[in-house]
Amino acid sequence: YNLGKTLYSICEGKDVGNTIFLIASQINHGKEFIETDDTLRIPVAKLNMKAGKKALDGCDHKMAYFYFLAAISFLPDDSWESSYDLSLRLNVLMARAANSSCRYDEAELTLQRICKRARCLQDKL
Repeated sequence: YNLGKTLYSICEGKDVGNTIFLIASQINHGKEFIETDDTLRIPVAKLNMKAGKKALDGCDHKMAYFYFLAAISFLPDDSWESSYDLSLRLNVLMARAANSSCRYDEAELTLQRICKRARCLQDKL
């Protein structure tokens, strides 16, 4: 966890290539610390989203699924109200990764969550 935090602070805002997987994985080991620190939750969710997108770009849908799952778990309980765009993007990416990695039930549940929480018809599509 501490290694990930250090690497993140050094590399924040930079394109770190595949090192993003190491940073996100190391930070995710400190889940219990992140969940109790509201200032870290959104940045770590965004970091995991970047790692998940990078995994999708490399066609590693399973890895992407787990990064998106971690990202969603770090969102605050009111994320659909407080961070709507991030919540929507993460859930759409999660559904895509779940479907591509043959987790069809999870993809369906995620799509149902999007339909329930989306603010407008365009977001539901």
